[in-house]
Amino acid sequence: MFTKLATKLRTWSRKRILANRRWARQTLVIGPAQPVDGDSVACTAAVLAHLRKKGLEAYTLPTLAMYSQIDWILTRDDVHPACYPLMKNGFTTSNLQEAYDSLLAVWTPDEVVLVDGHIPGFDLRGIKQYTIDHHLRPGVGEVDDQTAFIKLAPSVGCLLIEYFGIVEPILAVSILTDTYWFRQNNPAQALRQMAVLTDNGLTDQLLSIYQKRMMVHKDSRILSLMRDSDMRFAVNGEIAFVALTSDDPEIHRGVMGELGYFCNHMCVVRGDGYVSFRTTDDRIDLRPLATTYGRGGHAKQAAGQVNAKDPAALNRLFDDFVAVCAPFEVAEPAKR
Repeated sequence: MFTKLATKLRTWSRKRILANRRWARQTLVIGPAQPVDGDSVACTAAVLAHLRKKGLEAYTLPTLAMYSQIDWILTRDDVHPACYPLMKNGFTTSNLQEAYDSLLAVWTPDEVVLVDGHIPGFDLRGIKQYTIDHHLRPGVGEVDDQTAFIKLAPSVGCLLIEYFGIVEPILAVSILTDTYWFRQNNPAQALRQMAVLTDNGLTDQLLSIYQKRMMVHKDSRILSLMRDSDMRFAVNGEIAFVALTSDDPEIHRGVMGELGYFCNHMCVVRGDGYVSFRTTDDRIDLRPLATTYGRGGHAKQAAGQVNAKDPAALNRLFDDFVAVCAPFEVAEPAKR
């Protein structure tokens, strides 16, 4: 009993410290180079709003990709004006390094805060980085020091709420996105943090607006591109593998969504080599496979990178994915 009480007191004390964190006077807030999703974008917007309310200067950069479901979260004012000439529709740019260097020419952040990942995707030019992430990398585990706060959670938004005292309503998008509308990734824990948001400005009307904006029509090209792609199935169709020729992130996400109606395990390769792994089986941990392929993620959803133009590399990826998932289907088919 004493041990449990001591643990609770340490946790409470740590939350107090992080909630009163001394943020830099000038902060650049960014998400990871890949993937860009509702968690990283909503958390970026929330941290920007939180810092600006404190009277601090805070901006973000355009990113390499953006989905129509979430491009409404950011506004033009969130991006530093130095990046405007390089910014395309949807707050995207073709060159992150060039965008960052353009910013440094007129405004130098004291700190770069990276949310929902550990790789910024460009050289920070010596500016210190502080990472807030909920993905645990093999061999690293949880981190809590001057450089990072990395702790397992349903989403980064949950960490911002629970530990940093950031309660911007837009964090509801972070939670909805990474729990797949409370179907995965510790939904009960996520609901506790959603309740905190409802006590801090998240209304039924606002939540309804968020949900409607995230429910957009799918691109009809999804079906035709799937038909023309390298598509393979294993174990009676329960394992699906698709290598797309398209680099379009929206198409990539759409294909993953379609496969989810039919298969228990999915691996989709984008034309630029970005790989998404997903499984519905709670017994499978995809993180070691993702690490093998240069990235990471959650136990049931993760990412990797492969040379999409190398047939041998695609064959290895297919074999490796089947090797991870097939034993569970053979031994005991996952329940839908």
